[in-house]
Amino acid sequence: MARRSVGLTGARWVAVAGVAALTITVVVLVALALQHSRSDGVAAPNPVPTFTLGVTTPTPTPTWEAPSPEPQASRADERFLTTGSAVWWRGVAGECGVTEPVIERSDDGGATWTDVTPRYLGIGEVMAMNAFSAADAEMVAAMGPTCEVQALRTYTGGEFWEPYPEVLAASRYLDSADPSLVILLGEPVPAPCPAPTGLRTSGDTAALICDGVAWTRTGANWTPLTPTGVAALTLVGPDIVLAHADASCDGTAVSRVAENDLAGPQPVGCAAGTDPASPTAVTIRDGDLLVWSRDALAVLEGVA
Repeated sequence: MARRSVGLTGARWVAVAGVAALTITVVVLVALALQHSRSDGVAAPNPVPTFTLGVTTPTPTPTWEAPSPEPQASRADERFLTTGSAVWWRGVAGECGVTEPVIERSDDGGATWTDVTPRYLGIGEVMAMNAFSAADAEMVAAMGPTCEVQALRTYTGGEFWEPYPEVLAASRYLDSADPSLVILLGEPVPAPCPAPTGLRTSGDTAALICDGVAWTRTGANWTPLTPTGVAALTLVGPDIVLAHADASCDGTAVSRVAENDLAGPQPVGCAAGTDPASPTAVTIRDGDLLVWSRDALAVLEGVA
């Protein structure tokens, strides 16, 4: 009986081991089949991307470019005002080849004006204007298609104008071809700024305006003056009369700068009804200051 029992037990273990081996074989075969089927038709998933916190892509640094230069200031709206004892003259400069200048005369003290622009001569720009007698005037102007600089005079109340080369050689004006140059008696002199306006001269003194600041030249050097906000100027001998903006004046304030300027500019009046922010011209007549601003012509008495 003992032998039979041992034999049965061994047979059972052999059967269990066989089943286990068969199961393992089946599992292996299934796994191989699945792997083969994936490799034949299903792509393996891409690896999960990784990120590094706190790291950003730098913005490209823009290439620095020098700023464009400011456009050159135009003198087309510059005004001129000059008087003889019988005829008054005024003008707007214009710009040669761009904007036509205008020249007018008055026989009644500025009450009415007559256009006497010499268009028949091809005038392109006015650079200077002066009354040189009771009824006669002269100007420096750019003429014709080439903007040739000429000095013109009229002895007929502005009806006819003629060139005078000898007058040009003795004239002082701002060069229309190169705005940074002042022509003094035929010699070019650098201005204190690229595009000055309002040049006026008397004797050895010259004065002009750069961006609202008046400059004077006696000798070889330019000197800036106060106050600022200057719209126009004129000379009384070596002294300079300035028309400028001032908060205390409801219009155009007027100050006088003496030749030595020891006390600084001296206020002399306020031209009410005028606008220092608009093109302006001033001149002295019999000690009074005439201020031409927009359509207004104001008079300040006893300025000089």
